[in-house]
Amino acid sequence: MTIDSPEGDSPDSANTGPSENKRPEATARTDKRPRGAADRVVRSHRQTRPTVAITVFAMAAAFGAWALGGSSWVAIHLMAAVGLVTIISGVSLMLTVTWSAAPAPPDAAVLVQRFCIAIGAVAVIAGRHFDVGAPVVVPGAALYLTGLALLAALLALTVRRGVERRYDPAVIAYVAALCAGCAGVVVGTVMALDGSTPARVDTHITLNVLGLVGLVVVGTLPFFTATVGRSRMAPKATASRIVTVVAWQSVAVAVISTAMSTQRAPVAAAGLAAYGVGLVAVLALLPRPTRRQLQWAGPRLIAIWAGTLWWAVAVVASAVLVGRDGHATFSPQWVWTLVVAGYGQILWGSLAYLMAVLRGGGHRLLAEGFAATRSWLGLVAANLTGVALATSQPKIAAATTTVWLADTAWRAARVGFGRRALTGEHGNQER
Repeated sequence: MTIDSPEGDSPDSANTGPSENKRPEATARTDKRPRGAADRVVRSHRQTRPTVAITVFAMAAAFGAWALGGSSWVAIHLMAAVGLVTIISGVSLMLTVTWSAAPAPPDAAVLVQRFCIAIGAVAVIAGRHFDVGAPVVVPGAALYLTGLALLAALLALTVRRGVERRYDPAVIAYVAALCAGCAGVVVGTVMALDGSTPARVDTHITLNVLGLVGLVVVGTLPFFTATVGRSRMAPKATASRIVTVVAWQSVAVAVISTAMSTQRAPVAAAGLAAYGVGLVAVLALLPRPTRRQLQWAGPRLIAIWAGTLWWAVAVVASAVLVGRDGHATFSPQWVWTLVVAGYGQILWGSLAYLMAVLRGGGHRLLAEGFAATRSWLGLVAANLTGVALATSQPKIAAATTTVWLADTAWRAARVGFGRRALTGEHGNQER
């Protein structure tokens, strides 16, 4: 089973291997594909499975650090720098391969890229937390930057080798996001070596949270929401409109980060407001779910919508606070709300779909996987966590997050997406 095309005519619907029964025109079409395209889906799925495992582990470690009274700085960096960026690395490449009908990148290059992100982030986190300094922080930051740059190169190479070009706007968003992420890493390294100031902290947050993660999500949602709901993309979601929204958000990130670095509150408030307008535009580009799609996808699809709404609420609330108080700084209350209830919920809804797909094994196992990840309890717990964080109730947030993660872990174990040789209904075995 492969990820369906957002237009409803999957480029992967054809068999991945040669067949004697193919029509001549089908064979000719296959011959025009780039070398290595035949097994691209199997390879890209195989490359993504370990990425999902690393993300789940990083999220659990972040929650453990937070719930046990450890450093909130460590928790949020484990969640964002390791968990979110690792899953971004895997899913962005997988979707680009699938929807561009391009060959999967070499396994070795993917392995090096993921290694650089995971090891580099852990090194920076450990070096900063234990106050080790340059000997650990600088090599870690260099590894992390290498991982971001390598991901950008792999995405550009993959989309150029593709047959379908409708996913290009998303890759443009990914590259813009990675540029923001590289700038954020540089600012973070300076803080680790030379000390933190409010201006540096808020610039770092802007570049990484609104830039690196935010732009990736902006570029992916119009396509992936259609996939999760098994629908066509919204008619309004044309390539030019998606690129326009990505450009708008990129400019907003540049304005906010510049204003934060120079502590100009009115400009920062205006930039945050503009970013919030861009999120409303993103919502307008998502396909409206029908009753049938909601019945099938249920909490998976609702979580993506709800997470985007929490994201918009957190950004608008931050704009109001900055404009009212006259201080160009983020409120920790709304940063946590954005990361956990916003990005975290979008990630949760996406993984609920991806885990079943990545397991493979034919239609029967796929249906079982979708049933296993269809959790109304998890959806309710995620949004109660958002309410608790937004109202500064950390104990309630810890309790609801515990329920959310426990339910997610149980359902992930039921899916068993890491299993390797699963035989499908038609005897096709994934290798």
